[in-house]
Amino acid sequence: MSDAEPQLPRVDATPDHDDDPELDHPSFPNGLSRREIGVGRDYWQTHVFARGGLRFDALDGFLTALSLLPNPPPPQRWTALALGPDLANVHADEREQAVAWMFRFGTHVAQRVRLDPAVHQASVLPEFDFLPQDEAETDEQAEARTAMSWSAGAASALALDSAGVNDIMQSETLRAELAPFVLLGRSGASDDVPFTRKERLRLMRAAAWGAHRLWKHYQPIRERGGLRPQPARAEPSPGRNDPCPCGSGRKFKVCHGAVRH
Repeated sequence: MSDAEPQLPRVDATPDHDDDPELDHPSFPNGLSRREIGVGRDYWQTHVFARGGLRFDALDGFLTALSLLPNPPPPQRWTALALGPDLANVHADEREQAVAWMFRFGTHVAQRVRLDPAVHQASVLPEFDFLPQDEAETDEQAEARTAMSWSAGAASALALDSAGVNDIMQSETLRAELAPFVLLGRSGASDDVPFTRKERLRLMRAAAWGAHRLWKHYQPIRERGGLRPQPARAEPSPGRNDPCPCGSGRKFKVCHGAVRH
């Protein structure tokens, strides 16, 4: 990977930049434009997050993790988690609109994860939004909040595939790819040493690399229907004259092995 720090994209809604035609160009082939993402973020925060759904940053982390799981769960298992109980239980146009936009954004995220970060660089970074939510929040606090929210969303999705996560954790290499997802949810390397902005940006870039590599590793497995369950290991059967495993003190042939023999 290059040591150059990525330029994190975001929509600047100030009048001087609102008519910038670059905002209407897709971030990558088959992806959404910066303007579409900005509009979608505003819609989601106002109409979904405000009613108990995931914060937009958490939604990005959630959809990112879903796209790389070895055993991706069906939509009916995770849609309500993203929308929140209030909106998820409403059978109305507002729910359908939220679901439609979420799936559209999910397609964007899934395509982003498939792209090689070495080629597409900043275009494949998650949609981190560093704008302070009010005048009391500093830029540094906004950045930390965004990263923690993204990490929490990813964790919610990972919890839907415990077998897949267990498979990841069995490999030191795969476990390292998942580490940035976890570290972004922390304030620093230790409780009294917070991450610098440069360290957090590196973690964000590492998360993009990790997502791509995990997706690539498990893609053949997903295509064949997910991880295959490991066959149960048969316990060796005791010999006729061995002590019975039940602890009776009698030989197996005259205890629980009597029927067999």
